[in-house]
Amino acid sequence: MLEHFGKARHLYMLPAERCEVTRTRNFALLLTFLLALSAWAKEPKVQKFQEVERGLWLRSTFGIGMSLTNPFEGNSDGEIWPPGAALALEAGLDFGQFASVHFAVVGRHLSGKRSLPGGKHAPGDSDAVMVMLGARFNLATTKRLAWFIKAAAGYAFGYPDVAGLGSGLAVHGGTGIEYATQLRHFFIGIELCAEYLMSHDGLGLIITPTLKYTF
Repeated sequence: MLEHFGKARHLYMLPAERCEVTRTRNFALLLTFLLALSAWAKEPKVQKFQEVERGLWLRSTFGIGMSLTNPFEGNSDGEIWPPGAALALEAGLDFGQFASVHFAVVGRHLSGKRSLPGGKHAPGDSDAVMVMLGARFNLATTKRLAWFIKAAAGYAFGYPDVAGLGSGLAVHGGTGIEYATQLRHFFIGIELCAEYLMSHDGLGLIITPTLKYTF
């Protein structure tokens, strides 16, 4: 009998009571939807890693440089000048896979000879520090390996002054290869570049292994 009474009451529920039940049901559905949406938003998103990183980078080089002409006077006389250390630190930015620009500080030890009064000569040794801006373009590239050309120009400072190397404009250009290692962010390579010091028509060659880190 009570069951019959409950069914009858439901059939003859007042409009106000029916509205209250409807609001309660709608509120429950809305709350369920919001909880599900919040749980979906908090799900951890999987970060996609690039196998080869591009962007801002730092690169160091260390090798040897050889003067093809006397860096102190610009002549050759057929002599072979002792090679010296050559190192550089570069900071640059990649533009995609094929091009980049960079700022470089380059250091070199130069050997040659200086003319003295009376037609005599004395050995000359000096260090040069060059501040340069440059660019690089990849002629051929795969996902990890690149063959490139590069060029840079700037100003060279000779030290010490008594060595007589002087200061002046300098240009730098050459080619090389670079490989993106399995260690993300790291690149290794080797490059061969020609260098011209305008202060005394000094021409040289530099060969350097390279190590680059891309952020």
